[in-house]
Amino acid sequence: MVAGKRDTSKKRESILEAARQAFINEGYDNASMDRIAEIAGASKRTVYNHFPSKEDLFREALNRLIGEAVALKQIKYDPKRSLEAQLGDFANAKMEIMKNPSWLGMMKVTTGVFISNPNLVKETMMRAEDEEDTLAAWLREAHEDGRLNVPNPGLAADAFWAMVGGAFFWPAIFLGPMKAGEAKTLKKELIEMFLCRYGK
Repeated sequence: MVAGKRDTSKKRESILEAARQAFINEGYDNASMDRIAEIAGASKRTVYNHFPSKEDLFREALNRLIGEAVALKQIKYDPKRSLEAQLGDFANAKMEIMKNPSWLGMMKVTTGVFISNPNLVKETMMRAEDEEDTLAAWLREAHEDGRLNVPNPGLAADAFWAMVGGAFFWPAIFLGPMKAGEAKTLKKELIEMFLCRYGK
């Protein structure tokens, strides 16, 4: 019984990986369930047993991407490290997504899907907001430690992600990742600006 469950889990993972490849290489509209089954080395029936529709499969692939991105941002407040270095870790987590070809490719496809599916945008934003509270918690601890003045950690976190996303995320979607030297300089500037606003 356990072995059977393990095999089912592996097949599901192979289907999800095949779907990610198909979506990235062929686009959402052109990536058929037949093609995904072919890449996964599975029957079309097996694919449908795991995912009732291509939309369900895309949602799960997107959820996986969000989960992987959120995992990078699980950064704990450290009173012994500089604020600049710790905020740099958060920025680096966002930038890492843009340096990963698979993640970047999936986000490009997702941007196109969002345009024609506003409901998916809302669902995705709500999911991301629910899971991306690590920075707010970090800011709250830094405030309580007396190193920052952040009366509204949630608002401050939103402002930080808006700056980082505007600088690195959206340009990478349409133009490709920024050069390493330029990214390092801009990241430093953004963190200094943020600390000018919330530093003590």
